[in-house]
Amino acid sequence: MSTSESSSTGSFPNRADPETASQISRSVTRSDIDAISRIASSVCTPARRRESRGAALDTIAEDDPALDPTRKEFDAYKWARTKLNQLDEEGILRKHAGVVFKNLSVSGSGAALQLQETVDSTLLAPFRPDIYRGIIHSAPKRQILHNFDGVLRSGEMLMVLGRPGSGCSTFQKTICGELHGLDLHPDSVMHYNGIPMKKMHKEFKGECVYNQEVDKHFPHLTVGETLEFAASARTPSHRLAGDSRKKYVKETTQVAMAVLGLSHTYNTRVGDDYIRGVSGGERKRVSIAEMAGKTKPPPKGFGKFARAPLAAWDNSTRGLDAASALEFVKALRISADLTGSCHAVATYQASQAIYDVFDKVIVLYEGREIYFGPCKQAEKYFTTMGWVNPPRQTVGDFLTSVTNPQERKAQEGMEDTVPRTPEEFERYWKGSPEYAALLQEIKQYESEYPLGGHGQEDVTAGKRMEQAKHVRPGSPYLISIPMQLKLCMIRAYQRIWNDKASTLTLLVGRIVMSLVVASIFFDTPDATAGFFAKGSLLFFATL
Repeated sequence: MSTSESSSTGSFPNRADPETASQISRSVTRSDIDAISRIASSVCTPARRRESRGAALDTIAEDDPALDPTRKEFDAYKWARTKLNQLDEEGILRKHAGVVFKNLSVSGSGAALQLQETVDSTLLAPFRPDIYRGIIHSAPKRQILHNFDGVLRSGEMLMVLGRPGSGCSTFQKTICGELHGLDLHPDSVMHYNGIPMKKMHKEFKGECVYNQEVDKHFPHLTVGETLEFAASARTPSHRLAGDSRKKYVKETTQVAMAVLGLSHTYNTRVGDDYIRGVSGGERKRVSIAEMAGKTKPPPKGFGKFARAPLAAWDNSTRGLDAASALEFVKALRISADLTGSCHAVATYQASQAIYDVFDKVIVLYEGREIYFGPCKQAEKYFTTMGWVNPPRQTVGDFLTSVTNPQERKAQEGMEDTVPRTPEEFERYWKGSPEYAALLQEIKQYESEYPLGGHGQEDVTAGKRMEQAKHVRPGSPYLISIPMQLKLCMIRAYQRIWNDKASTLTLLVGRIVMSLVVASIFFDTPDATAGFFAKGSLLFFATL
């Protein structure tokens, strides 16, 4: 081979000869080009989206109407990005956290069947042997989660799919440290960017938040009072220059309400099933605003109250219409892209548009993990297994239907080879190349974030900067005990003031009762004849 030939083949010339170009065009098919395009798009789209939006934000003025949450021109993304840029300029640290778990197994204890108590059962309760069974012997435990493996990196979103009773809520509670009534097996391993699980749940409890499916609020508080209390409890010590605590709380509340369409309910009571207040959908949005603000500095407007880098949402789209549910998930997507927070969302009957927003998906089948990986590969994984995805069915519904014997349908000729039971699905998953790739990703994550490494140092420094004076460094709270007492006292008086009818009725009843009791003691003789009246007074006082 000549020198000229070797130099031309050993480098990348600007223009290939016609014969080489013809060979390349024949060897590279259209499907290969499409596959390469999808991979490149998935890798570059988030960064490209951030760059293009970031460039457009460089020219925003401070008095721009898009930054005012009380104006119709308000743009939540511009406001969030502007605030984040200001935080970076002033050197205020931002926390990032992911989570990795290996051999995650969780058990729970409790009666498998609960019966409604009656008058007879209440009276005979001391004579029932099952009442003392828990004292003599430990309550029987039932394993809920079986040997889960997975990793959720900073900036990623995880969709949790499974039928009711498959362990979706337990899985989300576990990764957020909500282990009340649950027992984690000793061989389970879980840490957050190098922070051990016990240390994370003790000293950084506010960095992992869980939003339950059922909405629980003080019904007599207004929407504004509810959100302002949440914002006050998580107001950082280091804020932007010129922002007082009061201004910070007011602004974050207005932004959260503007994004979720709650601005008109500021002075409306939250209410519940017995007290009239906002509608059911608006009450769900109040829960989202109260907890979504716990996911970092304000992405998409509701990410500022507690600024937690890890959040789990247990069917938080329940009660929302399709458009509101999609808007909520997109807001979480922007939160993850801008701040590096990660989210685990359990949702039922998710649309295809919602499914496409997520990075990863975990499929649960009666407490067993049967898939954990990229959303784009999940459908192919189960179709390769031998299941049919019916036309006009979303991928999310297809993945859930695989765990339902009445809904799933095997491909023709594969009826006897596809797995049927949860154990068979798990065995197939543990032997798949997708599972091997997951183990490799876990190994890489642990090498990047070793226990006690820089990840723990960053989160510790960020939390210490946010804590107020006189707060212990190891405390999970940002404000001191006196500040917490003040907030709770204000909220207690707000509850009393907003429920004037009950308060006045109680006061009048107490006054009338005091007069009745006092009339018994009035003008009683100091002799044996007054024993009965004085005894009656003592009886009422004892009651």
